[in-house]
Amino acid sequence: MSKVKDLAGSFFPDEKLAKQILSAAKRVAKKRTCSFSTPTTSSPAKRTKYVPPEPGQQLSPTEFESSLALPTLDGPQPAIEDDINNTLLHTNRAPLLVAFVVQLLKHTMPSQPLSSRLSLAQAVMSIGAKSKALNLGIQSGKAAEDEGWGEGQPKIRVMGRELKIMRRWGYEWQHERKEDHQRDSIKQEDEDRGQEPSRPGNRTSQSSDIESQETIKGDPSPNRSHYQDSHSRSTTLKDTEPPVWGLNLETLRSTSNTSALLPSSNNACAAHLPVYDPNTARNYLLRSFATAPSSSSQQSQGKIRSAAREKQEKEHNLALLLHALDKVYASWINVIGAEELDRRAWGWYVKVRPAVESGPAGWGGRGDVSLKKVLELKR
Repeated sequence: MSKVKDLAGSFFPDEKLAKQILSAAKRVAKKRTCSFSTPTTSSPAKRTKYVPPEPGQQLSPTEFESSLALPTLDGPQPAIEDDINNTLLHTNRAPLLVAFVVQLLKHTMPSQPLSSRLSLAQAVMSIGAKSKALNLGIQSGKAAEDEGWGEGQPKIRVMGRELKIMRRWGYEWQHERKEDHQRDSIKQEDEDRGQEPSRPGNRTSQSSDIESQETIKGDPSPNRSHYQDSHSRSTTLKDTEPPVWGLNLETLRSTSNTSALLPSSNNACAAHLPVYDPNTARNYLLRSFATAPSSSSQQSQGKIRSAAREKQEKEHNLALLLHALDKVYASWINVIGAEELDRRAWGWYVKVRPAVESGPAGWGGRGDVSLKKVLELKR
């Protein structure tokens, strides 16, 4: 250290100035050392790099689906599971429900693209929140569906809740059928039968997302309204069924002032029905899962954390949560089927959701969620 002081003194004859520069150098060196520490054993969450389109440029369906990619994890499974078992999240109930539904639909409706899964997950959360707010007296009146909005639209049931939907006829995207959970389960089924592993085919993108939303057709068959088959996972959602949007009936009610815009109308205006935006659900997930404060982190609260570091941590936590949920659903889907999996998922969510105060005082409240308990839901 004396050599460093002598060196600083040789460059800066003013002793006071030399001390100031030496102190600044120590602070920078200490900051860089801390920045290289890694808090987790698994690899950081990986997000697909997305380049936004130029103004006026429309995304193809494949590009649109890629832009919605959620964080994933790389690395050996033992390290990832160890990371999951040691992670405690701090969040509220709504985004946790969205995560539960997004991963549930990956298994019960595997032919639906990520945009549809996010839209439906947002619908489940929003409709549930509206119902809860009415029951607690936080809001007054009736839900839009109870007033007849959405009458005549096709519907499906997700996590025990009935949703009105809009089919996206003509929307063709590249099916992500090489996802780990499907590939592994199909391969295992083929190996059990002594066959070569199956290779599910892909579709190519041919039409734009805008075009796909401008046509609404009636339900061609009442037997298809539920999109589920309790006897076979492969027919949970037939490839002939189009992707769907979750209809936002509350927005429809608040923005409509003529009966011509009711979903039951055959008027062309019905093509512009409000739907739950998948980007809203995605952004909600990305920003909602902080790490629960520990005694060590509370002692270092004086240290200012950068926004970029907090953002990275939340995305990593989301990747851990989605990975844990994927493992849970994958362990059950081939045993109990899609319909029963959908029925049980709500109870699993209730079992691990954060504890909050009862009544209006707990509205929007945050609490801790143990990812170890989530992973323990596996079969």
